[in-house]
Amino acid sequence: MSLVRSHHRAVLRNLKPHLEDGQEPSCLHPGLVWEAARTSTAVDTGRIADLIRSLDTAGLMPPIEHLALDAPMCPDWCRWGIRQLLTDIQRTRGTDDTEFSAPHMKEGIAHLEDARETLRRVWPEAALEMDLLIRAIVYVQGGAFRSGTLRQTFGAIYLGTASVESTPAAFEALLHETGHHALYLRNHFETFVTNGDAMVSHALRPDPRPVAGAVHAAHVLARMTYGLARWAGEPAAPPEVSERRDQALRRLKETIAALEPVAEWTERGRLYFDDLLKWEQELTGTHPS
Repeated sequence: MSLVRSHHRAVLRNLKPHLEDGQEPSCLHPGLVWEAARTSTAVDTGRIADLIRSLDTAGLMPPIEHLALDAPMCPDWCRWGIRQLLTDIQRTRGTDDTEFSAPHMKEGIAHLEDARETLRRVWPEAALEMDLLIRAIVYVQGGAFRSGTLRQTFGAIYLGTASVESTPAAFEALLHETGHHALYLRNHFETFVTNGDAMVSHALRPDPRPVAGAVHAAHVLARMTYGLARWAGEPAAPPEVSERRDQALRRLKETIAALEPVAEWTERGRLYFDDLLKWEQELTGTHPS
């Protein structure tokens, strides 16, 4: 919560030239983060004022917004984020024929809400973190896209249809993307690796990615494994939960193995990675493959 408040103040400092006297939202929003990251000539002060007015009484943890491409008023920040993810998918897969469209949201939202309630029951601290960090969920449909987070629209997560096809899938996706947010937040204030641009392959992407991305992969995989393990410990947990836990643990091991010989850690980063190693070893000891 302390980091969230500090990040809030940092974003508002960037927006200060475009704010009216006394304007200050009670919480951050991906639309405000996006505006703060843009050049001063591109900022729409009217749009900022409208968004801040809509947040006047929102409180620190307002209800999550559910958005899709075909929404009557899909905001510009949302369309921008979807274009960025589409470009990345096209580059990664070497094709330009992928398109994103709006999925049927009703069933997906039901799975997502069930997943949120499950998370509150099995890992309440992670649920509270999600409530603090996530303001909007954007649903997209397109090829192999599963889920994504962008620093420029911090507070929004983008979910493909495969990520909400079942409650365990949605549970995993929430842990995954909230994990990216949590690490982005920490890295806004402290650096973990000094060679973040060096390339390495890891288990979450088919193409080589920067070391900084592999650190993110290890971070979210550890959270996914731990959360799924807690749910799998319940007698009524669906078999899919244990299957996803085992897959996440295998990919976590692979990602840590890829990082160890390559990553150059800061002092704080080394402490972070040692904690991650300990977590992986404890999970492996409890759930050997």
